[in-house]
Amino acid sequence: MSEPRYAIIIAAGKGRKMVTKEKEHSKVSYPILGRPIIKYVLDALKPLHFDKTITVVGFGGDVTSEIVKKRSEVVWQKELNGTAKAALCAKPLLKDKEGKTLIVFGDMPLLTSETLEKLFKKNAKDHEDLTLLTAMVDNAYEYARVVRDPKSRHILKIIDDKNRQAIYDNVHEINAGIYLVDNKLLFKYLAKIEESDEGKYNIGDMVESFVNDGLKVGAYVLEDATEIYAVSTRVQLATAAKIMKDRVNRKLMLSGVSMEDPKTTYISPNVRIGEDTIIMPNTTIFGHCNIGCANRIGPNVYIAKTDIGEGNNISFSSIATSTIGDHNHIGPFVKIEGQTIGSDETIGK
Repeated sequence: MSEPRYAIIIAAGKGRKMVTKEKEHSKVSYPILGRPIIKYVLDALKPLHFDKTITVVGFGGDVTSEIVKKRSEVVWQKELNGTAKAALCAKPLLKDKEGKTLIVFGDMPLLTSETLEKLFKKNAKDHEDLTLLTAMVDNAYEYARVVRDPKSRHILKIIDDKNRQAIYDNVHEINAGIYLVDNKLLFKYLAKIEESDEGKYNIGDMVESFVNDGLKVGAYVLEDATEIYAVSTRVQLATAAKIMKDRVNRKLMLSGVSMEDPKTTYISPNVRIGEDTIIMPNTTIFGHCNIGCANRIGPNVYIAKTDIGEGNNISFSSIATSTIGDHNHIGPFVKIEGQTIGSDETIGK
C-alpha cells in the first residue's frame, strides 16, 4: 500500500512587485493564457493523487480561496511573517498523520507533474527524511544557494542571497523552495525555525536543522530550470506566459494540429483540438473548449468556453460560451455568445 501524500501550497504573500491599485489582488490570481497562476500549480499536483491538499492564503485571500476552493482546503496566515509560519498554518489539518508532505509555492506556474513525481521517487529510493528540489543555473544572483560538503557532496544548508558570503559566489546550485518531507518531522522542525534579521521565519532554515540532527537530506536536481520560474513581477508574468504558450502550442502541433504562426497563437492548456485542424494567425482560444477535427480557425478569431464540431471555417469572429456544430462557415465580423449553432450554416458576409 502506498504511503499517504499531502500537499501544502503557500500562496499568502502580498506580491508588492506586481504594482497594482487593487487592494486585495492576490499575486497568484493573475492570469496566464486566461487561467490563474495558482491553477497551474493545482494542475501539476492533480496526477499525483494527494490525500489532502491545503492552500495557505493571506493577502488577497478571499480571491485566492475562491479560485482553489473546489480543489483544495484553505487555511489562513493572518500575520505574513514568513514561509515557515505559512506552512505551520496547515498543522491543524495534518498533525500526527503518517506520510509525506510536499510543500510548493503558488506562484510557480511552470512546474510539472513529471518533476514532482521524480522528487517522490528520489525521496523513496534514497530513504530521505527531506528531499528538496534544486537546479543548476549560470547566474545564481538573488537565488538561495545550496551549500554542500566539498568532499561528500552532502547538503549542509541553504544560504539566502542576502546572507551570502563571497566564498559562495561560485555555487550555481539553487534552492527551488519546494520540499518533500516526512509529515511528522515537518511540523517539529518548522517550530524550531528562528526569526531572521528581517523579522521572517524562512522555511529553508529547516534544512540545516535536519542535517545537524543527523537526518537524511537529499535533492533532486532539475533538468530544466525554467520549471521553478516564480512570478513576482508583470515582466515575469509575461515571460512565464510565453513559455507556457510555447509548451501548449508544441503539444498541440505534435498531436496533429497545424499552426501557421505559433507566435501569434494563444491557447489555454485546457483546450482540446482534434487532428487536421488548422489554426491561422492571431487566434486566441481560452477556457474549457473542445474543438473537433479538420476545422480552419482564424485569422483574427477569439474563442472562449465553446465546443466546436468538425469541418468548420471560422474567421475574423468572436465566439463565447456557445456550441457550434459541423461544417459551418462563420465570419467575417461575427459575434456569437451563448448560442447553439447547428450544422451546414453560413453566418456572416
